[in-house]
Amino acid sequence: MRLAGKSAMVVGAGQTPGETIGNGRATALLFAREGARVLLVDRDEASVRQTQAMIAAEGGTAEVCVGDITSEADCRRMVEACRRAFGRIDILHNNVGIGSGDGELTTLDEAVWERILLPVDGGQGARIG
Repeated sequence: MRLAGKSAMVVGAGQTPGETIGNGRATALLFAREGARVLLVDRDEASVRQTQAMIAAEGGTAEVCVGDITSEADCRRMVEACRRAFGRIDILHNNVGIGSGDGELTTLDEAVWERILLPVDGGQGARIG
């Protein structure tokens, strides 16, 4: 119970369809098994609710917040949801990414590179080239 009394937010706690377990779901389950109260965040409500049910079945505590990490408003809502549910955030695990159109680094189209690696909101991310 290394995380007893801690509150964690796991962004990307749902699951991409398939036979294996994804990093976000695995992290959320492990945090709960170690005693953390976990806010599960994902765009896919059905999937993140499955993660919540898995945690509950093992006796853990988890709340759900459906949201998109690329939305500033959703990010604010996620933080507030965790604070409301648990009073604070001790652990933040951002387990999200964009894989659409990716491939070998040397063959990536520049537009795909920018979509995957640079801020969505036109922020001050470093631009290559």
